[in-house]
Amino acid sequence: MKEDILKYLTKDEISALECCTLCPRKCKINRINGEKGFCNTDVSLNIALIINHKGEEPILSKNKGICNVFFSHCNCQCVFCQNHKISSNKTAPKSLYNTMDEVIEKIKEVLQTSENILGFVSPTHQLPIMKAIIRALHKQNIYPKIVYNCGGYENVETLQELENTVDIYLPDWKYSIEELSKKYSLAPDYPNVAKKAIKEMYRQKGSSILTDKDNNIESGLIIRHLLLPDELENSKKVLDDIAWELSPNVTLSLMSQYNPPFALPYEKLNRKITQKEYDDLLDFAFSLGFHKIFAQDLTSTDSVVPDFDNNTFIRNE
Repeated sequence: MKEDILKYLTKDEISALECCTLCPRKCKINRINGEKGFCNTDVSLNIALIINHKGEEPILSKNKGICNVFFSHCNCQCVFCQNHKISSNKTAPKSLYNTMDEVIEKIKEVLQTSENILGFVSPTHQLPIMKAIIRALHKQNIYPKIVYNCGGYENVETLQELENTVDIYLPDWKYSIEELSKKYSLAPDYPNVAKKAIKEMYRQKGSSILTDKDNNIESGLIIRHLLLPDELENSKKVLDDIAWELSPNVTLSLMSQYNPPFALPYEKLNRKITQKEYDDLLDFAFSLGFHKIFAQDLTSTDSVVPDFDNNTFIRNE
């Protein structure tokens, strides 16, 4: 499998895997030789699922959904992750596809039934694979819009290399309080790292979402934030940082869908958020001047989410 993948990678991409600093963890291990750092992945594809996903923001999913490529494992380990079955670095990564040809054929199949948008979910630690997939599609004259769907924990230098590759950035801005990012995601430097990373995304895309004559998204930045129970102050600080560090003209996606995936070690996280908590966050956002906001009904906690065991969807109760 390794030889099949390596033939799709450039010399620079192979070098990046020989001393991996793709994410802010900067493990500097040789993944080509099978060494594994924080993300516990080597040079394999490690793609858990390719599926038509209809649960993204309306401007992305529209009527037909988008083709999402879900990578296994993640450079953040959020205790509340709804994709924990594939994101946990404690287990071996799920690899549903054995060759790059299988991946390309599956993407082509899904693109035919969805919008002409290709999203990569948790791609940070698998950037060489992501780039190779895009090049392979281009060789077949297939040019979908590319969505970079990440947790916000990114290297600025890495993002700069993606400027002419990524059309839409879809990052989380999870925390502006270090204590929480350390406790919930094993990333005490997350607030500072995410601030610099998303400022770079903003430099590339600005505050406007560009669309074509049919209102299909062409380019842009949408910043996601998930409200956690009893953590409204963190959320307000995140919005304050976005307003002052970037602009209140950026597009926000304020998510109310928090739903504990199982019994968590932090009691406050073992419930859904209340309508009042979410309304308070929306009111605060409007008070800062934000006016381009994707908001969710609290029934979003019952939305359809990927089922990584059966390679389909389930209703998240």
